[in-house]
Amino acid sequence: MKRHTIHIPIYNGILHVIDSDDIQQAIKDTKSEHDCEDHENVDAFVTSNHNINSGNWYLFIDLNNLSLLVHELFHVTHRVLEYFGVKFTTKNHEPFAYLIEYLFNECIKIKSDER
Repeated sequence: MKRHTIHIPIYNGILHVIDSDDIQQAIKDTKSEHDCEDHENVDAFVTSNHNINSGNWYLFIDLNNLSLLVHELFHVTHRVLEYFGVKFTTKNHEPFAYLIEYLFNECIKIKSDER
């Protein structure tokens, strides 16, 4: 299990990326940090902890699976923007597009730095 932090400056938030090939064990190992119950039979998972002054989201994923990463980053993006009251509509989808692009690029940097 490898832990990474992605700062989301425009929303004063943090995405904690837990890179693991055993998602259930990673959730258990970090239980005290987030609002997640144990989940079985999942390939990735997104949860949060907003008990401090800024938003904190947790992404449990194997970063080698890029298609799953894109899928889960959509969930992260939705949760971040929902937390700040931004609604996803046909007239207001640019904040989602920009944030998901930013998060994806940051995850790719993490993978590149590991090489």
